Amino acid sequence: MEENREVEALRQRLLEEVYAGGFSGLGAMLLDEAEIRAAGPEELERIARRYGVS
Repeated sequence: MEENREVEALRQRLLEEVYAGGFSGLGAMLLDEAEIRAAGPEELERIARRYGVS
């Protein structure tokens, strides 16, 4: 159960990054929203590394 919370916290953090980037003029970041929402734990880790989020 704790792992699930951590996964969802990471998902939320990545979505916040995407939204912040989108609203600051980097609209292409919003394209990653669907990928983040559908991603499993391992894929979220890969996306987090891509964004520099730990």
